[in-house]
Amino acid sequence: RKQAKRDSKAGIVRHNKKKDPGIPNSWPFKQELLQNIRQSNERMEQRKLEEKERRAAKGGGGAARNLSELVAEVNAKQSQFDAKGGMVVTNVDDSVKTLTTSHGQQSRRAYLRSLKQVIESSDVILQVIDSR
Repeated sequence: RKQAKRDSKAGIVRHNKKKDPGIPNSWPFKQELLQNIRQSNERMEQRKLEEKERRAAKGGGGAARNLSELVAEVNAKQSQFDAKGGMVVTNVDDSVKTLTTSHGQQSRRAYLRSLKQVIESSDVILQVIDSR
């Protein structure tokens, strides 16, 4: 223990991991087992390369795309985001979009407005903290 403590203070790192002894020479069918391991490793590498190529092809070329494709993609993503957030998008022109708030957003704003009025008119405010 004392030596380990001195080593840690000195910054010496000792690894307690034991090396894999491998497959013993007396193991039956050792060569076949090693060949199977090599083949499985090669298959894993091939799968990784294929997945990487698929991601690169799916992700797009980035700068290789033209401006109209990028604008269309951005508009589609913006409409998806607005649909999640409760905003309604109305197209006036192809390039101009107007945003109107949904009823859920309006009721939330009304609730926050009334909450703010109650807080301002109160003398004492208690904050309850859940301490599980």
